[in-house]
Amino acid sequence: MRLNGRLTIATVGKIKNRAWLAAQQDYVKRLGRYTTLNLVEVKDVVGRSVPDDVAMAKEGEQLLKVVSDSHRLIALTPTGKMRSSPGLAKWLQKRVVENGRIAFLIGGPLGFSDEVLAACHEEISLSPLTFTHELAHILLLEQLYRACTILAGEQYHK
Repeated sequence: MRLNGRLTIATVGKIKNRAWLAAQQDYVKRLGRYTTLNLVEVKDVVGRSVPDDVAMAKEGEQLLKVVSDSHRLIALTPTGKMRSSPGLAKWLQKRVVENGRIAFLIGGPLGFSDEVLAACHEEISLSPLTFTHELAHILLLEQLYRACTILAGEQYHK
């Protein structure tokens, strides 16, 4: 089963770890069988001689700009709605059918500005734990791939 929409994952900062880059490439390739996927990275501004609130606002502006053509914005937060893998699959299918173009936003070290959270239609959580943006990125890719295999009735998810 192919999801007839486009998924975008927009993150603050780049993946630098080679093993995680390899994992990203693997999941992007796997997901290509099921949907159109777009990965976008915006510049991490934290620690560049600007106050944290200014950095967070700038990162937020960049994130919202790169996902402006998406019809549904979903922030990954530790306090967002958690789902089981089958629950995520059903939720994803419904969102793609209803909205077509969906963007998942992963914040930087400071999280999201109030403006980004206000622009998002919902928040989801992969865990109540806090992860680096790199690890959250890989976990999201894996869970999206798992959701697609569930929707296709394949064996990966077992």
